[in-house]
This record gives sequence, C-alpha cells and structure tokens, in this order.
Amino acid sequence: MRTATRLTATAAVALLAGLGLTACNDDAATTATAPTSAAAPASGTAAAPAGGTAASPAGSTGGAGAAASPKAGGSTKCTAQDVKLTVTGPAGRASEQQPARAEVRAQNTSGKPCTLTGFPGVRLTDNEGKAGPLDAVRQGGANAATVTLQPGKSAAAPLIYSDVNLQGSASGRLVCAVQGSKLAVILPDTTQQSQVPVTGGVDNGTLNVCGDLTVGPFETAA
Repeated sequence: MRTATRLTATAAVALLAGLGLTACNDDAATTATAPTSAAAPASGTAAAPAGGTAASPAGSTGGAGAAASPKAGGSTKCTAQDVKLTVTGPAGRASEQQPARAEVRAQNTSGKPCTLTGFPGVRLTDNEGKAGPLDAVRQGGANAATVTLQPGKSAAAPLIYSDVNLQGSASGRLVCAVQGSKLAVILPDTTQQSQVPVTGGVDNGTLNVCGDLTVGPFETAA
C-alpha cells in the first residue's frame, strides 16, 4: 500500500510539472507572437500619409500648385499701346460756383480686355513758354476703382479747373497763366508718356488754366 501511495504521489507531481511546463510554453508563444500582431497597426498608420494626406495638397484646388496656375481669361493693365488717348476741352466756362471740366479719354484698341486703376498722370505745358509746366493734382476723396475695358470700350478721367481769371479786369478775364494745346499723359501703373492734343471746347483746342489743375480717376465712359 505504501508503494502504491508513493507511485501515485510521484505521478501527481509529474502531472503537475507537465501542466506547469505547458503553461510556460503557452505564455512564451503568446509573448513571441504579440509583437507581430502589434506591428500591423504601426505599418498601416505609416502608410496613410504617404498615400493620402501628404498627396492631398498637390491635387487640391487650394494648394500651392493651384495658386501658381495663371488665371484663365485674366485682364492685364492697359498700356499706351493698348489704348487711344484723347483730350477734349470743356463744354462751358467756369463760374464762381462751378469749375470747367475737360476730359482725358482712353479707348481700348488692343482687341483684348485690359484694366485701368486710379488716376492718370497729367502735365500741361504753356504753348508760349511763359509759364512752367503745370502738373495736375489728384482729386481728393475720389474713388480709384478698377475699370475693365473690353475691346472698343472707353474710360474717362475728368480735368477740373477754372478757365476764368476772377481777379482780372473784364478784358483780361479769359487770359490765364497757363495756356496749352497738348497734354502729357501717363496711364496708371505705367511710365510711358504720351503727348495728346486738346480738341474742341470753349477755348478752341486749348486748356486755359487759371490756378490749379485737378485730375480725377478713370471711370467707365459711355
């Protein structure tokens, strides 16, 4: 009976040892395979920026690639080569209440749209050289909006001044310090100067300027 009991005890110890070994082997296997299964999400996460997010700006309409593309059908600034310039004298004389108003007009003759923004540069030179050149000053408070000129269309900038010498005698009221039949005109945002003859008006193709000469911005003209 003691021999049988010892054998049974020995078998039980061996069985427990075998179970413990199996449990250890299972733990080892689980530990070995865990990094492999954990590496899968890392690989998938790394692939997302390369195939998706990083490529999105290049194909996006708001990305740098789109910003660098030229605007289809965009207008360029009008130059002296794009327009025909004319200067028309005032239809009526100035009074103490109202100034005389002449006009600088630009007609698009280029066959493509172009834009004018703001004031032209204007200089009037006295025909007889009795006075120095008179530069026009910009009209204060005027709105310098952008005008898009389609082919054949025009924009006009007013010239505002007095052509009456209110301080002179009755016989000398129509004689001003500067009398010129040509204007030097420079379009906005350009540097080329054009000599433009004055046509029409009450002073017969002449700007007869007493005091300051003021110029307004270009606006769409009929």
